[in-house]
Amino acid sequence: MPKTYTTKIVGYEFGELLEEIQKDWYEKDRECLDYDAEECFIQPLIEGFHEELMDEYGATDIEVNYDLNYGQGDGCSFTAFFDVDTLLSNLDFWQDLTDDLNSGLLEIDDIRVVRCGYSNHYCHENTCEVEIDWEYNDEYGGEEYGRLQELVDMASIMITNEIRDRLVDLKRDLYSAYEAGTTFEAYQEFMAEHNNLKYTELGEIIPPDLIKDATVVDGVQLQIDFSFDTDADTDSLEIEVL
Repeated sequence: MPKTYTTKIVGYEFGELLEEIQKDWYEKDRECLDYDAEECFIQPLIEGFHEELMDEYGATDIEVNYDLNYGQGDGCSFTAFFDVDTLLSNLDFWQDLTDDLNSGLLEIDDIRVVRCGYSNHYCHENTCEVEIDWEYNDEYGGEEYGRLQELVDMASIMITNEIRDRLVDLKRDLYSAYEAGTTFEAYQEFMAEHNNLKYTELGEIIPPDLIKDATVVDGVQLQIDFSFDTDADTDSLEIEVL
C-alpha cells in the first residue's frame, strides 16, 4: 500500500550547539587542529627564522629542531654553517682580535653551529653551540697561540650566547602561535568561518546529501509524521530543515 512519510529535521549551526557539545567536537578534532597549527602558524615562524639566519649570519645548511611538549628539554635548537666574512664584519665578536686578524697572525677558516653531544635528545637552546676553526701563522712561532686560542674561544662564546638568545625568543613565539591556533576559542572561530555542516541538537552531523535539496524554514521543534495516505500512488519522503 503506497505511503507518504513527512520528516522535519531541526538543524543547528556549530555555534548554536551547547558549549559542552562544542568542546566534545574540539577534543575529537584536536589532532587535526594540531596539524593545522603546525602548517599555518609554526612553519611560517620557522621559515622566518631561517631568513634571519641567512641575512644576519650568511647561514647555510640550516636545520632547525624544536619540541613544544611543555616538558623537560623542550625548546629550539639548530645547526648551520655561518659565512666567515659576514661574521667578521660584526666587530662586536672580534674586538680583541681585530689587530691580530688584520696583521695576519691568525685566519678564521670556518664557523658553524653544532649540537652539543652526539646523543642529546633534547631540543632547547643549550643543546647547540658555535665552533670556530682557525689557523695560526707559524711565522711567529708558538708564543702567541695560547692567547689567541683564548680570544677565539671568547668569540665563540659570544656568538653562542647571541644565537641562544634568539632561540629563546623563537621558543616563546612558537608556543604563543601554537596556543593561539589550538585553543577552544580559536577552534570556535575556525568553525564559524569555515564549517558549513549542520548538526542535530545533540551534536550529530546531519548528512549533507540528506538535506541539500530540502526546503529550509525557521523553527525549533522536531516533528515526525508517520501518517500514511492510502490513495497515494508511490512512496515519497519530504524533508524540511528547521
